[in-house]
Amino acid sequence: MLGLLLFGLAGGSFICYWVRKNSRMAQIILDAAAMLAIAGLFIPASAAVIGTLVDDTVYMTQVHEVLLDPMFLLGGAYLGPYALGRLLECVQVPAQR
Repeated sequence: MLGLLLFGLAGGSFICYWVRKNSRMAQIILDAAAMLAIAGLFIPASAAVIGTLVDDTVYMTQVHEVLLDPMFLLGGAYLGPYALGRLLECVQVPAQR
């Protein structure tokens, strides 16, 4: 299972890198999707923190609800390959000069 996840991460990262390299419009779309994914990560997380403070519940038990939120999972699943693809792009640019 771990191998499948690592293969998916590497493949997704390379696809993000290749698509961004070949199309300006794809760069804009992938960056916009990354902004939405960041919102998808932080909105459920901040809602859980606010809920913990308002309800005066134990933080460690309340925060795990975030891990079940589909928006949180989708945001994290997109940002992993996107971030690695961007890092690959940053590494490749100085080597081409």
